[in-house]
Amino acid sequence: MSRWTRNGVVSALVSLALSGIAPMAHAKGSPGDELLKAAKKGDVQNVKALIAQGVDVNVRNKDGRTPLIEAARAEKGPAVRALIEARADLDVQDEEGNTALQEAAKKDDPQPALDLIRAGADLNIRDSDGWTALLESVKHGSPATTSELIRQGADVNVQTRDGRSALSMGAERGSVALVGELIAARVAVEDPAIGGRALMAAAAEGHDDVLMRLLDAGAPLNYVDPGGITPLMAAAAKGNDYTVRTLMRAGLHPNAASDEGHTALMRGSQNGQARVVETLLMAGATVDLVDRNGWTALMHAAMSTSYSNDVIAVLARYGAGLDRQVGWNRKTALMMAAENGREGAVDALLRAGAGRDVRSGEGKTAGEYALAKKHNKIAEKLGIAVKDVQEKAVKK
Repeated sequence: MSRWTRNGVVSALVSLALSGIAPMAHAKGSPGDELLKAAKKGDVQNVKALIAQGVDVNVRNKDGRTPLIEAARAEKGPAVRALIEARADLDVQDEEGNTALQEAAKKDDPQPALDLIRAGADLNIRDSDGWTALLESVKHGSPATTSELIRQGADVNVQTRDGRSALSMGAERGSVALVGELIAARVAVEDPAIGGRALMAAAAEGHDDVLMRLLDAGAPLNYVDPGGITPLMAAAAKGNDYTVRTLMRAGLHPNAASDEGHTALMRGSQNGQARVVETLLMAGATVDLVDRNGWTALMHAAMSTSYSNDVIAVLARYGAGLDRQVGWNRKTALMMAAENGREGAVDALLRAGAGRDVRSGEGKTAGEYALAKKHNKIAEKLGIAVKDVQEKAVKK
């Protein structure tokens, strides 16, 4: 080995020692490799024997995992305890930023995580995506682990890089008990990023008991997510009728609109939620309110790929403008449905009394729009003699 190579190796080893990072076990079958394997298998006898022989308890594999992390990942509780007793570093992070506690917190068996917590593992270390042990336990692990982390002072307000918190995930799951624990631990329920997002999750999933708990604790009722969606819109889109009623009783107006002008009525209509649409209309939603594109709820229903035909009947019953025209080309809901091949919507609009002879700003009827897109069956329903048109085209 040259002097420069030797010096480079020495420098690397010194840097590792100063940083507290153990050299990685590259050699297959080396004592370090054997310790990693024994920990992963839960072979406590071999773990203890190798440590007694002087093998570094914090040796790492190619992924940066130590024997303690491997044992925690594999749910090998006795091996975790043996490594804790051998004074393994509890807070080493692997290449993805995970610690042994974070790995243990993902598992159904709470004991390894509880042992690590009681041994003094750092509760708030974050991985590369911002996840902590508490967040991992809420998403994947045992309620016992979650409760112990909260009791021991884990940060209840931490968020992942994509904005998830323990409260929002608990609300999404519909866990009243967890939401209650977090509120008791003084989670920032009034913070829109935490309480608002949790309220949105509960509304979207129809978890009304969680929703009420959040509202009672001061979650922001007027929360709007980055996409312009409100809890009322989310509940309407999912067809959560009781949740819609709950939110309106709490003070949300049915005509509240996003920056794009979308309302809960439009979202419910778009998703074919007839019962919710009627609930909103009965509560005073304006049937022909328009968004920034000039579209009404009826137009959203006509253009939707969901089964919204019953919605069309409900909207018509409450006085929706069947022949209302929008845009530079002055299209009606019937024209939109016909052009896009929405046969069921076309049928529903015709039954409601939509005019098939109305002409757009381009001078076309709904039938002509259907014919231009080769929706021949729809064109015939709208009064176009398709065969005659085709024969004329051939003669030309």
